[in-house]
Amino acid sequence: MKDENTAKTEDITEKTAAKTENISEETAENTENINEEGTAEKKGGSSFLNDAAEIVESILLSVFIVLLVFTYLFRLSDVSGPSMEPTLTEKDRVVISPLFYTPEQNDIIIVNSSKLDKLIVKRVVALEGQSVDIDFEKGIVSVDGEPLDEQLYITGENGEEPELKADHFVNTLTTYDMGAFESYPVTVPQGCVFVLGDNRNRSKDSKHIELGFVPENEIVGRVIFRISPLDKFGTVK
Repeated sequence: MKDENTAKTEDITEKTAAKTENISEETAENTENINEEGTAEKKGGSSFLNDAAEIVESILLSVFIVLLVFTYLFRLSDVSGPSMEPTLTEKDRVVISPLFYTPEQNDIIIVNSSKLDKLIVKRVVALEGQSVDIDFEKGIVSVDGEPLDEQLYITGENGEEPELKADHFVNTLTTYDMGAFESYPVTVPQGCVFVLGDNRNRSKDSKHIELGFVPENEIVGRVIFRISPLDKFGTVK
């Protein structure tokens, strides 16, 4: 009898130990699964944050590059007034190239004029050392003795359509002396340029007493492109 009880006790103990072992194994497996799920969730969250950080970084870098380009490589400016008509008109928006700019004859430039205390847009007619002569009776501008190759509308004798002449359009003949100099010709001094508006008689430019020669260090840059209005989109000459 005693042996039977002992055997039963041993059997119960073995079953209990087996159940305990099974429970321990299941608990260990569940713990491993939970740990794996937690790790996966952490990895997923970390990946999302990394992606978001990369997107923000790309946006900030793009903004920085745009600011850098439009601060040092290109600038935007709006045209005000009729002085450069018809080449440029009121409210045209243009792109300026300011970096390493050296003025050349016939360039259209933006000037930060200390005399007029504002930005102006004009065309370079003559560079330092060149001679400028203006015949206000005939409306002819000459540089170094050569008349500028300008385009004029000449009305026919019998009222026919105007005839188009030369290469560069000037809205009106240069017939109004604005008193910048006592007499012509004049020689452009070192470090300066002589500028005129394409709309000659409606332009406060180098022939005007308030402006005269323009120092090169006041030149902001050369106008290279017009971005609006869209129907005029393109390079500017």
